[in-house]
Amino acid sequence: MLKKIMLGAALTVSAAALSATADAASLKVAMDATVDTLDPQDSTANAVASVSSGIMERLIGFDKDMKLVPVLATSWEANDDATQFTFHLRQGVTFQDGTPFNAEAVKVNMDRLADQSQGLKRNGMMRMISSTDVIDDYTVRINLSEPFGAMLATLAHPSIVMESPAALEKYGKDVSKHPVGTGPFKFKEWVPGEHLTVEKYDGYWKEGWPKVDDVTFVKVKEAATAVAMLKAGEVQYVDNMSPELVKSIEADPKFKVLNVPGISVWTASMNLMKPEFQDPRVREAFNLAIDKQAIVQVVFSGYGSVPDAPLAPNTAFYSAQTAYPYDLEKAKELMKEAGYEDGFKIQAWGRNNTTETRMLQMLKQMLSQINVDVEILPMEPATRSEKLFGNIEPEDQEFGLAIGGWSPSTGDADWHLRPVYATEGWVPKIYNMALYSNDKVDADIAAGLSSADEKVRGDAYADAQSIIWKDMPVIWLAINNKLAGETANLEGVHPMADGTMVYADAEFK
Repeated sequence: MLKKIMLGAALTVSAAALSATADAASLKVAMDATVDTLDPQDSTANAVASVSSGIMERLIGFDKDMKLVPVLATSWEANDDATQFTFHLRQGVTFQDGTPFNAEAVKVNMDRLADQSQGLKRNGMMRMISSTDVIDDYTVRINLSEPFGAMLATLAHPSIVMESPAALEKYGKDVSKHPVGTGPFKFKEWVPGEHLTVEKYDGYWKEGWPKVDDVTFVKVKEAATAVAMLKAGEVQYVDNMSPELVKSIEADPKFKVLNVPGISVWTASMNLMKPEFQDPRVREAFNLAIDKQAIVQVVFSGYGSVPDAPLAPNTAFYSAQTAYPYDLEKAKELMKEAGYEDGFKIQAWGRNNTTETRMLQMLKQMLSQINVDVEILPMEPATRSEKLFGNIEPEDQEFGLAIGGWSPSTGDADWHLRPVYATEGWVPKIYNMALYSNDKVDADIAAGLSSADEKVRGDAYADAQSIIWKDMPVIWLAINNKLAGETANLEGVHPMADGTMVYADAEFK
């Protein structure tokens, strides 16, 4: 039996411009990240997804609250066991090269994403697709080789875009330099490492849009420099703004700060291969000995929250638990009960950026109060990646604690619980740095994928979160907000909870 899902008006995504005057036709955006490709299907970078969001669109998207909304698909159905998804497509849409958007175009993109021999960085997300059928010009059916209840959320991932079949055929791998989509902006110019410009697409399907003529993305490495450029009128939007700089612009009425609760949960994973961490009293002591509110204040200048579940609140199927309080005396008691009153020595690993270095320093100081001697090792990202995700047997991992932040960019519980807490997610495969394994959690995660029914999925994920919270394989540290700054007259450009930004609806009021 098919369950029909009809959603309201489509999400669109727009651009950014160069002038700060009310009648400006151009927008300029400061970004701290480098764009290395314009093929989102072959990228894992938020910057690529952000820039491409105005050029290419998805079948399904997210609204500001990470709720699913229709974009190039207007409605869809799923069968009960989540192995077949049928999409009804928006009519009258063309790609920027004149190619019609239709069911055949969707099939070309789905076949490309499903073909594991392509070597695309997003092929793995679509490995469960067995075939895609064209039912008629504006109806397409995606068939899966196994149940996958998170399919709709996965299709809404910012990298699962529709690219022009004609461009894919013409350019092949070089499509990364010649992006063609159905969005409100078309590619104009790219000087790698400096700037990238998109311009208005006059044939855009949404009447009256876009509202600006062009958007230029400028690479600005230093956060303070980006804010200075905003104040000087050289840019009108600063993406991924440093929390330390918020107060410098929020008091000025010429500017505004956009503050969006994020879905990235920061943790310190405890290496469960270590005998100390196999005792749940030690794991609880570590959670109680860390003042998470202090971490939110010091590391994120207060722009964040203390986790009360393995998932962030605006992740689908989040289920609140009771947050672990800061209770140093109880932590000391637990360590004594476990036979570790005099503590022990461990290494704590992280990357050598400001955020993770500060977290490491705070962990060292706080854990010293329960006599744990923490040697902190802030590393170059490549070094940390090699040590955590290289070909190392789990029992040979040297770290005691490993700092990490995970954002489920599908907005769905599956893409947080499965990579971070399922046995199949053990590093180096995905991101289970705690090397945590619980058969019941694995079963719950599998049950959540076995159905497209939201109640079935919700019940399974709620049970998984309850068990994980009680097992305490990690120290839940913080959920950081996503921050941006912009001129007061700019509307329709904002950060998303997953760390990307959207600009399709940009306009100057």
